[in-house]
Amino acid sequence: MSLIRIVLFVALAAFITSPIRADSLQRADGSLITYHLLNRTTEGRQSLILMLQGSGCGPVIERKWLRTEPPVLAPGRAVLAIEKYGVADGNITANGSEDGCSLAYWRGNTLHQRVFDATQTLAHLRKEEWWDGELIIYGGSEGGAIAAMLAPLIPEARSVIIFSSGIGVSVSDLIRSAVPPPVAAQLPAILKEAKANPSATKRFGGASYRWWADAADIIPARLLLQTDVPILFIHGTRDQFAPLSTARATQTMFIEAGKNNLVYREFKGYDHFMIDEAGIDHREEVLGFMAAWLEENQRAD
Repeated sequence: MSLIRIVLFVALAAFITSPIRADSLQRADGSLITYHLLNRTTEGRQSLILMLQGSGCGPVIERKWLRTEPPVLAPGRAVLAIEKYGVADGNITANGSEDGCSLAYWRGNTLHQRVFDATQTLAHLRKEEWWDGELIIYGGSEGGAIAAMLAPLIPEARSVIIFSSGIGVSVSDLIRSAVPPPVAAQLPAILKEAKANPSATKRFGGASYRWWADAADIIPARLLLQTDVPILFIHGTRDQFAPLSTARATQTMFIEAGKNNLVYREFKGYDHFMIDEAGIDHREEVLGFMAAWLEENQRAD
């Protein structure tokens, strides 16, 4: 059994038996932010890791990785996960659903809303005595964009890990580079319509026009440049959803800005999910690399 597997087995055994706390905060519009705290001990102070999920309306609390990855990445830390707008809200059933997601999700979920929700949740937790004031921000795919946008806003951030996320170009350019040419040709007209009418009922590529109007022109790495905390950015060279050039653009941006707080690492032959061409899953290897980087970064502090 590999060392990573042994660490995972021991840490996960303790993690699974730890309590999960679900709580909520009210947004300015009266809707609820639902957030979850895992691995929160009942005694002493703890650091915190914020786990930011990718796209889609599936509840983050049901994601398997939420329980398997934090014990490897940040053993002993409390884990924070925040549901998206319209997910895990008590009014979902009453408000109905469409295309497998709540109407509230289609109406309210945007990149900026996710950043606002995380900022509000962390501001609330800042008042709790158990949190020792140290935070790791971790996100992949769309969650990586949120991590990039959030990091400079949170003074407690000590390190950031982003993976499989084309944050170095605008969201519209990212999508244009990832979809087939016939779809890419339609994109300018779709985005123009979305900006003119950011409707919750019209959708493209699994997101509402409201989401597209908010996201289209955002280049998340521009905000990531504004933090000086250590950043680890991991990308697979075979990523089919965030082409390699969209990740390398972030590295170029940091070099041109004269910043040296970014560690950029490519994993040759791995796709968006860290799976190679033979279908072998290398997520465990990548997590081990992340964990080693975090440990080294802590020693440097």
